Amino acid sequence: MQQIGDNVSIKIQSGVYGQFRNLMNKPHYALAEFVDNAVQSYANNRSKFKTIYGDNHSLEVRIGINKDKDVITIKDNAAGIGLDNYYRAFEPAHIPIDNTALHEHGMGMKTAAIWLSDIWSVKTKAIGENEERFVEFDLQKVIDEKKEVLEVVKNLKKTDIHYTEITLTKLSHNAPSNHQIDKIKRHLASIYRNFIRSGYLQLYINEELLTFNDPEILKAPYYKNLEGENILWKKYIDFSMGDYSAKGFIGVLKTMSTNKVNGISLFRRGRVIVGSHDEKYRPKELCGQIGSPRYKRIFGELELKGFGVSFNKGSFLEVEDLEALIKAIKIEISNKGFDLYGQAEKYVKPKTKEHNIDVARKLVKALKKASSNNEEQKKPTLVIPTIEDIAKQTAKLKDAETISSYEDNETIRGVEYNLKQEFITDPSILSLYILEILENTEDKMKIVYKINLANDFFSLFNKFKTDADYRPIVTIIKSLVLAELVAYSQGTFGAGNIRINFNNFLNNP
Repeated sequence: MQQIGDNVSIKIQSGVYGQFRNLMNKPHYALAEFVDNAVQSYANNRSKFKTIYGDNHSLEVRIGINKDKDVITIKDNAAGIGLDNYYRAFEPAHIPIDNTALHEHGMGMKTAAIWLSDIWSVKTKAIGENEERFVEFDLQKVIDEKKEVLEVVKNLKKTDIHYTEITLTKLSHNAPSNHQIDKIKRHLASIYRNFIRSGYLQLYINEELLTFNDPEILKAPYYKNLEGENILWKKYIDFSMGDYSAKGFIGVLKTMSTNKVNGISLFRRGRVIVGSHDEKYRPKELCGQIGSPRYKRIFGELELKGFGVSFNKGSFLEVEDLEALIKAIKIEISNKGFDLYGQAEKYVKPKTKEHNIDVARKLVKALKKASSNNEEQKKPTLVIPTIEDIAKQTAKLKDAETISSYEDNETIRGVEYNLKQEFITDPSILSLYILEILENTEDKMKIVYKINLANDFFSLFNKFKTDADYRPIVTIIKSLVLAELVAYSQGTFGAGNIRINFNNFLNNP
């Protein structure tokens, strides 16, 4: 039996509703608001579910997105919106009685629905009650007619059934397009991974059950002792600082990642706030320099307490306090007895014999092809540069502007080598690098060597794009510099000729 005549208040200046559309938000955050409500409804009524179903019941949330048909639906089998919360639920900014839960702001359903659509409706049946209630919100009517209440349509239902169905129509420009659906699936699976892992929540998008695959943690010997025993590179965190705390882990990925797996996910009340899918939190203190092996390998999960969150639960409010907490955590886990950062930065998986055989075969094939091409093109004979040519190149390199530099020290056979590495970028200079000895005593040498990043070698193979790509050749150049310097102490004359010829032959492989 249908009954009309009850109302719910939506009292607010009607123009404010129109502004909800302009809030900074993302589709996965907006849809997460509906999931939050279902999760919290289920949690608040676990005892009732256990009485009715025993242990044979779990929460299901089904989201349907169809931009072509101009509709989004969200259906759940949680406890429904009970009479004690129903009229409060539709009042804007009415904070729930329990604001320590996932639906703490009292704005989630309203703002998310208006952000995504012009017309939205809620049909709900609460567990233990005998009424199904239906209400519809039409944004344009609310604004034009300055509505302050919405009519509630009621139907009698059995007390043991329970659900909430939300339908969004006349979708706004904020609503996800079809090509965004896959990314939304990944974000929501990441946000609710704790609930999905435990079997607490079954979350569907367009009838696909979402799953979350945990990244594999590196289990390997310490990089300084590759013959040692395997270690699981995972550090558990349980740290407090004043009113704030973090609990979880920081680990090292088995396989490096550049944009989706690496990085930290920050949780609050069991769900991810910052760091879902490809939007990981990567503070320099924990993850190191962008592009470094450590940056590509460090990942983790931290459940935070004491922090407030934004209206859409997409960021934390106390940014400076969060940064201070992260710095303190870095100190906490910087333990030489468990060198997590060193392992992330310097561990290299030993290559198998099979891998090396495969690489060798491919190299031979590529070299034969290159040699054949060279013969067809009648490559000119290499010419040793004259002393005058070498002097000109050396002078150019010495005078070239340094764009960045780095200094370190090496001690070899009692001699301290102070090495200053300078980078230049000048395509008119043919040499890849130059070496100059600034100071030379019995137990100390001070050297500057310049590397030309505009040298033709770096464009020859089209492999140099990020700083990580350049690191192997920079390491080789440093080794050549040290080899030349040590060669003099071994009685070698003219060791610098190796560098000169290397520079000359490098661009003519």
